[in-house]
Amino acid sequence: MANREKQILHLLRRDPFIQQQEIADILGISRSCVAGHIMNLSKKGHIKGKGYILSDNRYAVTVGAANMDVTSYAFAELIYEDSNPGKIQSTAGGVGRNIAHNIALLGSESYLISVIGNDFYGKTLFEQTKLAGVYVDYFHKLYGETTSTYNSVIDDSGEMRLAINDMNILEKLTPALLSQSKALIQNAGVLIIDCNLTEESLEWLFSHAGNIPIFVDTVSTFKATKIRHWLSHIHTLKPNRFEAERLSGIKIVTLADAADTATWFHQQGVQRLALSMGTAGVYYSEIAGIAGCSPAIPINIVNANGAGDAMMAGLARCWLEGMTLEDSIRFAQGCSALTLSSELTNHPNLSSGRVKKLLELKS
Repeated sequence: MANREKQILHLLRRDPFIQQQEIADILGISRSCVAGHIMNLSKKGHIKGKGYILSDNRYAVTVGAANMDVTSYAFAELIYEDSNPGKIQSTAGGVGRNIAHNIALLGSESYLISVIGNDFYGKTLFEQTKLAGVYVDYFHKLYGETTSTYNSVIDDSGEMRLAINDMNILEKLTPALLSQSKALIQNAGVLIIDCNLTEESLEWLFSHAGNIPIFVDTVSTFKATKIRHWLSHIHTLKPNRFEAERLSGIKIVTLADAADTATWFHQQGVQRLALSMGTAGVYYSEIAGIAGCSPAIPINIVNANGAGDAMMAGLARCWLEGMTLEDSIRFAQGCSALTLSSELTNHPNLSSGRVKKLLELKS
């Protein structure tokens, strides 16, 4: 699809009743040029009727946290209660924002719904997210608020040892603010939610998403409990071992335990499970469908931050492309592996082609 056609389709999604002259004025082109592009979009199947009724949408909407990641890397073994030599980097982060960022890098149309303050970090997050190709129409700037910040310490092996987060601004992402995005959400190909959201906002999303498949990132063992009563609304759940244990009450040590846990989640109504088993890989299961374990991809770990977000982005991308669960899991693991090899929370060169090349190399 040409870039101008993408711009017009984006405007039609925001307002299906927008006039051609208004589109022309926004884009700085003639009305006849707009009419020609709309005719091409109709021929290609993106518009299927009068009144700009859009065909089945193949875009992703992510709702969740956006924050500045301040990451400290230790050059040697950490010595607590002392000053440690290393380096410090500030990068755009936040589970939801990272997922939306990675979905855009993978080549899918990606929208982010989140909140930032009108401060230096907020302006930086907004610009970097937009630069990645994410649509930021619903990335709300709130005046007088402080942008969420996540400060972490990475040891010399690449593992995160300590983190402090200031995410109070997410309480401002209320159902009233989310309702402004209702049409966008209800026409998406997939809705991705992270559990940094308040319970009230999660309830609104689960209650108003309609028939859109909902993918959930549990974020942490503490925050995962927020979705305990909404499992029947979840299409794809991506917890790690500890988050799954917290929700199911089943201790996971072996693959047999993982299978029992998957059965429990399916009994609650979860359609698909992608359970991270650490170095053992990912156990995956589909209700009344396939199940198995995909081994971990060997990679030199530089920074573990953002790897899970990249995996969720890969799962969403594969869903939009109609891939099987088994292939989706492997592709998502490739996204995660590439991110693990980067100092940045989002691998700057992540792409579908790069992931496929990595999988071919490691196969």
